[in-house]
Formats: sequence, structure tokens, C-alpha cells
Amino acid sequence: MGPIMIQYYPFGVIMSRLPKVTISDIPDAYNESFHRATERRSGLTSTVQTLFGHPRMAQLLDGIYAEILESSAMEAWIVCTVGLTVSHELDNQAIWEAILPVAREVGVRETVIDAIYAGTAPRGLLPKEGIWAHFSKEILGSQVRDSTWQAITHLVGNEGAITLSVLVCYYEMMCRLNATFGLNTYRWYFPPNNVKVWGFSTASMVS
Repeated sequence: MGPIMIQYYPFGVIMSRLPKVTISDIPDAYNESFHRATERRSGLTSTVQTLFGHPRMAQLLDGIYAEILESSAMEAWIVCTVGLTVSHELDNQAIWEAILPVAREVGVRETVIDAIYAGTAPRGLLPKEGIWAHFSKEILGSQVRDSTWQAITHLVGNEGAITLSVLVCYYEMMCRLNATFGLNTYRWYFPPNNVKVWGFSTASMVS
């Protein structure tokens, strides 16, 4: 009997370009920042953990996010609405899926989530919910209208509008870093010969 050709199908895996850092990998001076950044339910844990390959940079960026969360204007559901909008607009499925359960926990309605996912927000949403998605989209498009800015400052004041603007740009930066680091990319993996995957040999030929 001649050799039998066996075809092994590739499978998609997330293959980061950088290692995911653990607390044992960084100097003790950054431990508190690492704990705060990675234990927070932000939807950004994987990105932040990878950023700690450069501890000082990660600490600085986490400080910005911590300052945003301390703002009285930034209720948790608003933060998540912005995060979902930005991750959807930038087509970052990894961050979208990480934020989604947090958003539901803090009270973002399914109607809002569905509208953001469909790309129709703020259309069909209550003004108090849709404005955050609308503002986020305009910032990402570099076309914030005066009427939108006035609506935001009416709701949260000048300081809140600044904080919200930084939040949108922060999520944009984190989405782009996430993609740059390869955390949002499925790559096709072809198992090498003679390696067992899920109990099956990957030898390309058997006699």
C-alpha cells in the first residue's frame, strides 16, 4: 500500500508580537501600578499587561486612565459606551469583546450596544445615551461640530468635555496599540510535522 496523504487544517490563534508581562517581570517600584492597571475591569487588561514591557510608559498611560475614572463626570456606563464606540469604529474585536461584559454590568442597555455594533448609533437612541457615541464618532472623524460640543459642555461642563475628549483619544490609542502588538489578530497556524495537536499526529504522510 502506498503512502496516504493526510491534510491537516490550520487553525486561527492570537499570536502577540510581545510577551504578556507578569508582575515578576517588572521592578518592585511598578507593582502597585501593575496591580491597579491589570485588576481594573476596563476591557484593556491584555493591552496594558503587554505595555508593561516598558514599565514607565505603562505607568504613565495608566495614570491618565486613572485620572479619567476619578472625574465625577465619567460615570462607568459612559466610559463603557465610549469604549464600545471607539473599538467598533476602529474594528478592534478583541477590545470590543473585553469591554462588552463590563458594559452590561454597569448598566449599558442592550439597545445601545446593538446600535453601536450595527453602526447606527446615535440614531434611535435616547439623547442622553446617544450623545456619547455621537461625540466619540465625531472626534474619530476629526469633525466635532459646535452643536455637538455645546451639547457635551451642557451635560458635563468644560472640564468634563476635556476629560471625555481625552477618554475617546485614550481608547483610540489603546485600540491601535492592541492591533500593533498583534493582540487583535488571528493568524493562521500550520502545525509542523510530527507534532501532536489535540491528540492527532501532524505528520504529513503515513505509510
